[in-house]
Amino acid sequence: MITIQAQPTFSEPNVIIESGTTDGARSVYSADIDGDSDLDVITASYNDDKIAWYENIDGQGTFGVQKIITLSATGANSVCSVDIDGDGDFDVLSSSSMDNKITWYENTDGFGTFSTTHVICNTVNNPQSVFFADIDGDSDMDVLSASAGDDKIAWYENTDGAGTFGPQIIISTNANGATSVYSADIDLDGDMDVLSASVADNKIAWYENTNGTGTFGIQRVITTSAYTAYSVCCADIDGDGDLDVLSASATTYDNRVAWYENTDGAGSFGPQQIISVIAYGSNSVYYADIDNDDDIDVLSSSFWDKKIAWYENTDGAGTFGVQQIISENADGAYSVFCADIDNDGDIDVFSASSSDDKIAWYENTDSAGTFGPELMISAFVNGVNTVCSADIDGDGDMDVLSASHYDDKIAWYENLDGLGTFGPQKIISILVENAQDVCCADIDNDGDLDVLSASYDDDMIAWYENTDGAGTFGPQQTITNLVNGAQSVYFADVDDDGDMDVLAAGYLSGKISWFENTDGTGVFGPQQVISSSVSGAYSVYCSDIDGDGDIDVLSASYWDDEIAWYENTDGTGTFGPQQVITSLAERAVDVYSADVDGDGDMDVLSASSYDSKIAWYQNTDGAGTFGSQNIISTNAVVAQSVLADDLDCDGDMDVISASMEDNKIAWYENTDGSGLFGSQNIISNDANGARSVYSADIDGDGDMDVLSASWTDNKIAWYENILETGIETIDHKDLFIYPNPTNGIFTLYYPFTISEFKIINITGNVVLSSSDKLISKPTFQIDLSGYESGIYFILIQTDNQIVTEKIIKE
Repeated sequence: MITIQAQPTFSEPNVIIESGTTDGARSVYSADIDGDSDLDVITASYNDDKIAWYENIDGQGTFGVQKIITLSATGANSVCSVDIDGDGDFDVLSSSSMDNKITWYENTDGFGTFSTTHVICNTVNNPQSVFFADIDGDSDMDVLSASAGDDKIAWYENTDGAGTFGPQIIISTNANGATSVYSADIDLDGDMDVLSASVADNKIAWYENTNGTGTFGIQRVITTSAYTAYSVCCADIDGDGDLDVLSASATTYDNRVAWYENTDGAGSFGPQQIISVIAYGSNSVYYADIDNDDDIDVLSSSFWDKKIAWYENTDGAGTFGVQQIISENADGAYSVFCADIDNDGDIDVFSASSSDDKIAWYENTDSAGTFGPELMISAFVNGVNTVCSADIDGDGDMDVLSASHYDDKIAWYENLDGLGTFGPQKIISILVENAQDVCCADIDNDGDLDVLSASYDDDMIAWYENTDGAGTFGPQQTITNLVNGAQSVYFADVDDDGDMDVLAAGYLSGKISWFENTDGTGVFGPQQVISSSVSGAYSVYCSDIDGDGDIDVLSASYWDDEIAWYENTDGTGTFGPQQVITSLAERAVDVYSADVDGDGDMDVLSASSYDSKIAWYQNTDGAGTFGSQNIISTNAVVAQSVLADDLDCDGDMDVISASMEDNKIAWYENTDGSGLFGSQNIISNDANGARSVYSADIDGDGDMDVLSASWTDNKIAWYENILETGIETIDHKDLFIYPNPTNGIFTLYYPFTISEFKIINITGNVVLSSSDKLISKPTFQIDLSGYESGIYFILIQTDNQIVTEKIIKE
């Protein structure tokens, strides 16, 4: 046998989502930032002073993690993108009202690396909007701004075409409370004119570029009836070949989306024509051919009613149909934009909403203006309580789920590549009042994983059907709303009828209960109380404690410091009295079960917050008689969560914990396989307010990685298990093993004579060898079909060296 010392070390946290991904989202725009021929998304968020972008990873609207351009745009409120420096890629422009700046950010490599910030102007008073156009006709992009504090519409010359800007050139100081600026050839004379919206004088106006080089005429008022005018743009609404004007205005007695006909094509405008008066707090307007009928439709966002909506140009001449709601969940909607984000030939829609800090997009599912559900580009978890992992979308890798308290949210995150690259948050429900717990099981027996939740404020246990097996979830289905202070939820086949029943812990009621899945498809019977003497019931779990082949139940209770179990006396869900395992877990918050001592029965673990203790209890006879408390650690300060798994791949159960006060995720090695634990090994001490821990093979390399959820920093993260085995993997450029990972048979290519090879498992045992036969052919196959899943190593001996490589057996 070859001795292998397998010692896990863990990577720095790989953040899946964290606090304030966008805080006060104000503006959204789209451009191909990384030069891969699809459309990415750029955002400005006011409260965190952030300009950021999100990569469209697959060209179909799957977005990667937030990539920060700057955190120094104080009061960021407007963003757009264009090639400022003439190098063929998309740079980014922003306005920020609290530092009075108009700024551009250079895309230094054309792939979305932003390293240089260029301030165009820092004397503009309370800027609200930024835009771009070739104002002076010299074939480069100049910049425009609207500023509310000094009532200015201004432009800045790109003097060298490379992003060197001249001083502010004032177009007008008569836009009282200027909020929006736009540019287009209004009078069809071949140069770029300018439009403005101003909130204090209810005005939409335009300014003629009189000589095509940036000399502007007087303000020409289109209307003074756009009450609290917030947004302006232009498009050919009536199909007559010239540019008409659109506005959004937001007073309580206005709420208008409107348009104004360019009657002569030279900038003479007719009266206001109302598109809608029910966009409450209308603050952004945009346009596109939404329904693919070759005319221009209109989009709006409205702050107070949380709406993103569109309006069909029914005749192509500016007659608009009724408001068609895309979403009513954009809380504090601030900005709307559109582009073909999924590359299917139609126009999709984006929104930025400031109250819920969301950047979202909506797929135009039929190219005719039927929109799918909100798809998150950026969001965060507010008060995250629980994290777990499962293959939600059925693609063979481990995705992640979360439950978060303050935003009442159950969400999931797709493992995009099976290696731990996670996509944006996908919301399952935001109707989970004070969400405390989440887990998943096949509730309806259709072969995929559904989701369960427990929520404290509405006393609810609910489930959500995975309708297509790929992570599309149906509406919330209430199992019960009678679990007073629902704190924990779990699942098992309690009555042995072949389907998943549900268990719950009610903190305020002091009850542990179960609910029968009556038909195996998710129709649940009434609450069946297992015990009502669980003071501050905090956690519920289940396992076959007495070895009789059915599912028993475990609980942790906060106020009586107890860990207890309940015998399933007949295997069909009739439970005996509470059997206390310990009353020394001070403020017990979590319970788990595993075979800690390797004797074939299920022991119990606990986490208790007041004594900062992680402990285990030996099932001494395999029938539910428990020994005294075995303390693993008292250094998990305000312990919150405990779990057991084989982290070091030595065949026994190690222990993992999350502790809130010291911000720690830690693990404890089961040194002898019999429950003797080593000292605390810190995985991370940067999980601020750590609340939950979970283990799963996130990166598909055959060992268990660790997940955490932390309350204070609202972060979900995973830590790669970098298993140090003592075998040095010596790569050789001529050695190829495929497939790896393998289900059984793999092919090895090595163009040198092999005198011997050995397959070694993680414990150092040789499981297969070439029996000292020379192998002279470069390609041959090895069969691991009869061996357990896990990590193996192949050692190849040649005349002058040993080459080793890791193999994952699935």
